[in-house]
Amino acid sequence: MLFKAATQKNIIFPLLLLKVLLFVQMFQHNKIGAFLLLVAILCSFLALFLRYEFQIDKDTLTYRTYILRLKVYQKTVKPMDIKKIVFKRLSWKAKLAIVRVEKGWNMRISLFNPPNVFKELETFAGENNVDIQKTSDYKLLEKTS
Repeated sequence: MLFKAATQKNIIFPLLLLKVLLFVQMFQHNKIGAFLLLVAILCSFLALFLRYEFQIDKDTLTYRTYILRLKVYQKTVKPMDIKKIVFKRLSWKAKLAIVRVEKGWNMRISLFNPPNVFKELETFAGENNVDIQKTSDYKLLEKTS
């Protein structure tokens, strides 16, 4: 099953505006600092167009990152490469799953749609004998939802 997420634009956009105002102010006094701030502005602007996909297949987990339509990162993991899956609480009502892998970066799964990604991930772990760890905060969230 395929799950999708995007960046939280309500956080990035105000910071981008602030950086632009700082750039205008700094350009008059410090050219090197203005250049570094310009690079930060460009990175923040590109972050507005980030998209994430997480796919759960029968025997693999695939995590992809896109900027616009360009795929910039992809990681596919088989069950034998997974150490464990840790379920945590991200915020007041948001859940987080971290797929800890043997080699490379761990996969952080949160704010994906549809929200049944955690149940599907739990089912995947059960079918493939992957260890699961749930924090007490996560268990509280499970009871309320």
